[in-house]
Amino acid sequence: MLRRVATLVGLCLLGACAVQAPVERPAGWSDQSYYLPMRDGVRLAVSYHFPGGQPPLTKATTILIQTRYGRGVEARRGGSPTDIEMFLARGYVVAVVDTRGSTASFGPRDVEMGPDEREDMDEIIAHLAAREWSDGRVIGYGISYMADTAEFALSRPAPALIASVPRQLDFDAYLQGFLPGGVQNNFLLYTWGNHTLTVDSGRSSKNPALDCRLRVEDCPGLFPEVQPVDEDHDFSLLREAFGGRRHWKPEDYVNAPFRDDKGDNGFSMMDFSPAAELAGLIRENKPVMIWGSWMDGPSAQAAITRFHSTPDAPVEIVITANNHGHDRSADPFFPDRVVPVPTRDAQFATVFDFMDRVRAGKSVTRNIHYYVLGADTFRDTKVWPPVGVADTRLYLAPEGTLQAQRPAKAEHVDYTVDFTAGTGKNTRWSTQFGAPPIYPDRREADAKLLVFDSVAFDADMELAGTPVIELFAAAQSNDPVFYAYLEDVAPDGRVTYITEGQLRAIHRAPADPATLPYDQGPAPHSFRRADALAVVPGETMRIEFALNPTAALIRKGHRLRIAIAGADADVFRRYPEQGPERFRVSLGADAASAITVPLRPWR
Repeated sequence: MLRRVATLVGLCLLGACAVQAPVERPAGWSDQSYYLPMRDGVRLAVSYHFPGGQPPLTKATTILIQTRYGRGVEARRGGSPTDIEMFLARGYVVAVVDTRGSTASFGPRDVEMGPDEREDMDEIIAHLAAREWSDGRVIGYGISYMADTAEFALSRPAPALIASVPRQLDFDAYLQGFLPGGVQNNFLLYTWGNHTLTVDSGRSSKNPALDCRLRVEDCPGLFPEVQPVDEDHDFSLLREAFGGRRHWKPEDYVNAPFRDDKGDNGFSMMDFSPAAELAGLIRENKPVMIWGSWMDGPSAQAAITRFHSTPDAPVEIVITANNHGHDRSADPFFPDRVVPVPTRDAQFATVFDFMDRVRAGKSVTRNIHYYVLGADTFRDTKVWPPVGVADTRLYLAPEGTLQAQRPAKAEHVDYTVDFTAGTGKNTRWSTQFGAPPIYPDRREADAKLLVFDSVAFDADMELAGTPVIELFAAAQSNDPVFYAYLEDVAPDGRVTYITEGQLRAIHRAPADPATLPYDQGPAPHSFRRADALAVVPGETMRIEFALNPTAALIRKGHRLRIAIAGADADVFRRYPEQGPERFRVSLGADAASAITVPLRPWR
């Protein structure tokens, strides 16, 4: 496969310019591609990558990647070798499909991973299993959106699909994507949403002036985000696919703040969440290896949620401290380290071991293999939180302290929300669609927040589980958001980020776990419109919410810090939209605010 982009030939005759697809194929171009018609006539673009560039003479298992970012983008994903080249070296055939209504495929895009797209999976899998070079077995694979499609496929009645490896799964698009804690993730909704809208409309995200719909000569410039199929030499099919495409917009969800709200496109965020197909996942009960990261949005939470919500399923979990693509380390205790842990070679060795066991018919034992922040090591557990972990309650106390004993006297502390406070441009949120998480010393950032520190630890401790904060607080406005950051304070004063959580106060009503669509873990809320509680300015509320799960080594001599904010200007929507905000946090007696952290001695 050539590593340079060929010059595209323009033949201008009588003032009309006919543009042809490249004669020489650039890096990422597939070995074979064509349109596959679905039951309703909608045509999906399918690309194949073969070992050695030709269909294998011996039967091979197919890796299925269903993408909405373009088949060429998937072919270039990873380092050198690319992810696909890693599979080819093991003898797999890799099939990459542009999902319905995205990039080169036909059809509307009313919603992400909608009902029609999920039904397409049955036909795609059956088609791949019937190819002359196929051994009849398909394994789903992908990172991010492609992880979600690999997870959705596991819920389908598709016998040829024997397993999936979703990496960086969004089990619940509402809580683990667009509205964590009910707080609108502006970065993801607008940056990601507008990117996909641009590309699916036939324009280049890197140079939006290129418009394949309007000018055929612009079409070649869309690669690798858009690749025509082999028969589409003059881009006519590609332009037909783009023409008049109906597509959802980020603004469709701006006025849908509750989990059960329908956006202007007619779909709720739960409608395109793998969690919505939990019954199918349980019914099919197929082996799955799910990857997540403590430092990548709520991807670790998604993996653990899936583990708990399908208690009898053959699920293996790997949780790292890498970025979204697993190609860079993001452990905040080692901010200068770039090489991912494990390395890409080691990651794929783990993936191939899982696939080999599944293909051999061996059983998959439920397990969570997790990295410990600051310890540079992995541990294994059959349950989460791990055995031996005990909830340790630390009370917010006067003079910015955290103490083990509940303060006997009722006091309070006031905090004026600084709406310029933020977590930066390189965070667990930015890595989901861009910059890797790089958390510097947070001393300066914490100067804008309300902070409470514990005493120094007298022994090394492992923090492993889901911290939960309980605040008794009043707000000046009727629509506050509470953010909580759990941090490590070293003896030299360095403040290291560990994890965070947030909750929009109108969602504060505790939920009965039996009424929820899946196991949400500690301190659950329904986020349904009917369960919303009004906020009365100046009235003390009980606000309890879980932070993102994590595992970290807290060394002897270090302290734990909880930092409270009312805004993250770098990532989330502002609440309230205008005017000042002031919190009054109660300390002690019957309104004792506290943080519960899961700890066990380090061994």
